[in-house]
Amino acid sequence: MLNKISYLKSLLKFLVIVLTTVFFIIILLYFFRGLILTGMGKFLIVEDSLSNADIIYLLSGDVGSRPFHAAELYRKNYSNTILVPPQKLNPAEELGIFPNPTPATVKVLLHKGVKKIDIVVIDFDNGVTSTTDEAIALRRYINKTKIKNVIIVTSAFHSFRAKYIFKKVLKLTPVNIIMSPAPHWKFDETNWWKYEEGLIYCANEYLKFIHYLLF
Repeated sequence: MLNKISYLKSLLKFLVIVLTTVFFIIILLYFFRGLILTGMGKFLIVEDSLSNADIIYLLSGDVGSRPFHAAELYRKNYSNTILVPPQKLNPAEELGIFPNPTPATVKVLLHKGVKKIDIVVIDFDNGVTSTTDEAIALRRYINKTKIKNVIIVTSAFHSFRAKYIFKKVLKLTPVNIIMSPAPHWKFDETNWWKYEEGLIYCANEYLKFIHYLLF
């Protein structure tokens, strides 16, 4: 009987310690949530020092941000060529019901002052479906040319994972990769958690990066 009472007392003390610790951790997380969440956003962003490059490689997707940033780099004479990988058509896009990001991207570039002759939509099977596909498409293009320096434009929160993938795919090529993240038009690393799109974007990037590490 005494042993059971002693055991229950020990268990109760342990539970009190655990619950108290959890409580204080929650309090700390609450008061420092801004710093923690901002740090999570900043971790996903990679921005290299800009220099002139042979091409600007504009990753597909996020038409509201990426082509605008690529066009700005073009106007600042960092490169006179913008390379665009073609995104694979989904069933709705094949029917013409929904616009494909690739022609939309080209239209934005033209509207923002990029000359048509300086936009190159490269061939890639039936179109790219992932960042890995985009890296492979660039590798094939590099193998046919004498490119040494590439500015890669993608969304800010995608830049860390993108550089990891491109470094892995292009490790046997002599090309120098320069990451230039495009700021999102709605949110950034200081407020992404206040927007549904930002929450989805950030969570998606962490999950995808974990997937790349594991598989």
